[in-house]
Amino acid sequence: MVKVHRARLDGYLDFENGDAAALAELKERVRRCERALAASGRALHPPTVWPDHMSSHRDDQYSAPNRKIRYTSGVSYVVNGNDCSLIAEIASTAMLSSSKGVCNIDLVRKTARGECDASGHADARPEPQVQDGMADLIRKMAANPAMAAAAAQLTAVAGTGAVRGGQRTVAGVRCTDWRQQIDPQGTIATLCYATGGSFVPFRAVNQEGLGGLLLANTTPHGLQLKAVDARLDTQVGNAVFAPYMAPGFTLERSGQP
Repeated sequence: MVKVHRARLDGYLDFENGDAAALAELKERVRRCERALAASGRALHPPTVWPDHMSSHRDDQYSAPNRKIRYTSGVSYVVNGNDCSLIAEIASTAMLSSSKGVCNIDLVRKTARGECDASGHADARPEPQVQDGMADLIRKMAANPAMAAAAAQLTAVAGTGAVRGGQRTVAGVRCTDWRQQIDPQGTIATLCYATGGSFVPFRAVNQEGLGGLLLANTTPHGLQLKAVDARLDTQVGNAVFAPYMAPGFTLERSGQP
């Protein structure tokens, strides 16, 4: 068993004109399909129940002091031009990360690529947590070849200019809001990272949780996610960190074409 902080977040992708507009356009495409095939003699199967969102998303996150894994699943919809039904396009992936590297897992195709050892990075080295003097710590880490990758990530986080906001409670767990620029166009996301617990999660950069266990995400024209279940200092089986060890998976090592 492994002590972790974990959270399940549900939400949706908010398109440029909004989720409601995207659903309205989907319904209009079904109506156009019905009109186009009305004289075809085909049996049509337009939906009788509509999805809540054009593109729904779910995140399951598990953070330990030395590693983290994020399971991401989503479903979006297109119109089947043969009978005007809806086709659900499903994606389900996971990403394991630690000081050992990254393992990218496709849970639909049952493939894993990268640093995917049998233990799910159980022996990964914990990285230093940043409390004060980030610039000094980054310089020291960058001077050590073994810590260069971690220094690069902290540099990227520091360069986002994340600004601390207020605290709130999501799914029974306290979290701190951070406003953070996420792209060169200046898009600002508000992310609420959990505080508390007996340890700072892997790649969190301070005690306020920045970069740690995410409980809410509000991004303009992007993901809208909120935790529906969250627990600090809970126990899970180590297999959570190595889903690619289940039967039927194909492992691709780093450097393979």
